[in-house]
Amino acid sequence: MDNLLTYIKWRGDLSFSILPFSIEDQLIFATLSYVNFASFVRKDENITLLDACSRVLNAPYDDKNFRVKKDMELLEAIIKAPRFSSVIISDIEDHFDKGRKQFFACTFSVLKDVVIAYRGTDNTVTGWKEDFDMAYEDEVPSQKEALKYLSDVASKTRGKIILTGHSKGGNLAVYAAANANKRIKRRISAVYNNDGPGFNENSKTHEKILDIEDRIVTVVPESSMIGMLMIHSHDYLIVASSARFIMQHDPYSWLFDGPHFKYEKERSNDSHLFENVISSWLSEASGEDRMIFVESLFKCINEVGIEDLKGNTFEILAKTPNMIRSFKSLDEGEKKTTIRVLKNLVASAKDMMFQSKKEVSS
Repeated sequence: MDNLLTYIKWRGDLSFSILPFSIEDQLIFATLSYVNFASFVRKDENITLLDACSRVLNAPYDDKNFRVKKDMELLEAIIKAPRFSSVIISDIEDHFDKGRKQFFACTFSVLKDVVIAYRGTDNTVTGWKEDFDMAYEDEVPSQKEALKYLSDVASKTRGKIILTGHSKGGNLAVYAAANANKRIKRRISAVYNNDGPGFNENSKTHEKILDIEDRIVTVVPESSMIGMLMIHSHDYLIVASSARFIMQHDPYSWLFDGPHFKYEKERSNDSHLFENVISSWLSEASGEDRMIFVESLFKCINEVGIEDLKGNTFEILAKTPNMIRSFKSLDEGEKKTTIRVLKNLVASAKDMMFQSKKEVSS
């Protein structure tokens, strides 16, 4: 089945001057943001993407340099593709503040335009904590960082600006574009959100999106779950996937029909069910309840020493008894709120599943 890697083989011999930048290309740059270029390219360096890829691949293998092993195949494919020979990578920013912020962004110069790619959630607990914080905070640290990054890049470049990102990176792209000043907004030609979450109902970003709504392109897989979190104020394109359920979030599973995405007309039933469950659950939980739930959950996770979720399944399971003891040590208010929020989640899931079965049988 054709995917992101086979697309590069299909179109890799055509320069951007012959075949203009496309919606398929943006997914490549969004996915590249997961590679640890920061360890191989200085912030003040402007080098070709091919040189950057070569530096990473020529270094001793370290899985911390990649989100998944297919990232190595992506770099290898790009090196062999003339299409990317003139692309420049620059302005690499990698900021991590334990417990508060996980942020990475880089800029790709494609002909006269710039493509800003924001990284999605990595495997750190900090990264996941920031995602959960979006459910009740008006803005999180990485969103502020994304806006500053856009402003900094815009101040020293010319031409059109394209923003892209996968997962949380897609949310950051939309946030930065929506909150940019008018001068920068005029330069933005497209904003791509690849299966990224929306914004909570109280976010001020909703009204600011209106200025750029016609340039936002949201792409989700047919069983999208992450991309259905919270509120989106714009439509989306649905792409077929070779994976199932939550695993469709992986951009390497998104299917291509030759040189283009393979589109579907409708999202799957499980995607609609998940969206309804989460929407119902969030509507029942106040902002304060969400905050207490998230803070209590991650307080327990941090107290047992879990910092990285990559490949630590057995370690996490082994620490379950410690997490239970940590939960019991919470104050009574935190425990009651956490239990109530969890009960509401289970109740919402049961109600939606019952309604779904009822609709199918009728």
